[in-house]
Amino acid sequence: MDQALKMSRGLERKLLIIGSFWNLVTSLLTIFSYYNWFDREGSLSLENSDLNTMIAGSQMVNNVLQVILLFGIFMLVGAVINFLIAVKIKDNEIQNKVLVWIGIWGLIQLASMDIIGFLIFLIAFVIYLAKNKAIKLTKTAVV
Repeated sequence: MDQALKMSRGLERKLLIIGSFWNLVTSLLTIFSYYNWFDREGSLSLENSDLNTMIAGSQMVNNVLQVILLFGIFMLVGAVINFLIAVKIKDNEIQNKVLVWIGIWGLIQLASMDIIGFLIFLIAFVIYLAKNKAIKLTKTAVV
């Protein structure tokens, strides 16, 4: 195949690596900063409570802490998966599973109100779709 017709996935690769790094930063902030802050604030708010309120409140704080930790770990795993996908993207090929993953992960970013992450993965998704169309057109033009 002519070198001029080869479609590079460099921009998508860079966007996925940036998105992966962003997810890594937000997950580490969630696990180590937000988790500790919520634990401290939850304990302080329950200090002057009666016994029943303190028991129920501490149980509720522990449940919320588990959700925070689980979300942070989920984002950390997502960051690793995004990095691995970015490394394994193949140039001049249409990989539908990669496209589906980028779309799903972008929706997860939107659902978690991570607007920066959503924009990164939305741009990667749109560019991936556009290059898929270009790859299809060049393959039909060559044939």
